[in-house]
Amino acid sequence: MLTRRAALLSSLAASACATTGESEPADAQFRNLATPSESVHSGVASEDGERRLTVRLCRYPELGLAWVWVHARTPEGFFSYVDHLAPCGRDATPTDGEVASYADQARTLVFERRGAVDKPTGASVNGKVHARKSTTSKFGVGSHSVEVAIAFAPARLYSGLNAGRTEVFGRSKASVTVDGKRFDIEGPAQFHEQRQSTPRFTQPFCYMTLWGADAATTMLIAPNRRDGYLLEGVKPTEVETVSVDPPAERRALRVKLADGRNLGGEVSVVQAYTIPLVGNTWRGHMVKAELGGRKFMGHVNDYIIGNGVPYSG
Repeated sequence: MLTRRAALLSSLAASACATTGESEPADAQFRNLATPSESVHSGVASEDGERRLTVRLCRYPELGLAWVWVHARTPEGFFSYVDHLAPCGRDATPTDGEVASYADQARTLVFERRGAVDKPTGASVNGKVHARKSTTSKFGVGSHSVEVAIAFAPARLYSGLNAGRTEVFGRSKASVTVDGKRFDIEGPAQFHEQRQSTPRFTQPFCYMTLWGADAATTMLIAPNRRDGYLLEGVKPTEVETVSVDPPAERRALRVKLADGRNLGGEVSVVQAYTIPLVGNTWRGHMVKAELGGRKFMGHVNDYIIGNGVPYSG
């Protein structure tokens, strides 16, 4: 793992590679980087699942840099914006007040949470980027002006999937304005915050977050774990084990809960897209899903490196 000093040296080395023609990704300095980070994310789907918006900001205060992701599915097409070198403040964001605000220095993307971190009463996201009309994300600006706004109302939450992480589910009213043309999105939604000092994206994984009218779930498959939870109303039941098919248009999903129930289902891809990430590829999937007789919207995301994801155990 890298200390802050080693990270800065890594950054200089990456710059040197660029001048000598050696190939290193633009975000190479984040590889195996052990430093405090603050990640916030929100996603929303329309009731029919056809319109989507997902936004993410990950601040690295000690480096003064942030990751900014904006991905929108609209009747005008799919729009993508990714920046892993956005300047940000070097002070960590306080979370113990009634309001917490996260932003990069240019305020390209601004998240605000109202209420305590473990009992939020609402959240909002606003941003403006120049995006590419593409499902294959690349770093840097595109030719389309995209403005996004989300107003999130929580209904149920869970803390404990990972240390320092809170996940909240409910509904959002959102808008995506592409080159002056506005599209509204209203439906099931999610908001999460996660702080950590350990490196990010060092292992392969499949991450699933699904949101329904009266239930929600987050599940994770990685080399050393396959777990999660199902929230029915506000009551959580731990996931004892989970398996899912490898990436495909339709993927069978099998879940065993700690209370003995076995749930079967399927996820169907509405929109697939990719993001470059420290020389690898993050695969995003906006999905519709059915599990145990309930219908959900959400995401199934795959990060396949090394020996791959143990999808079926």
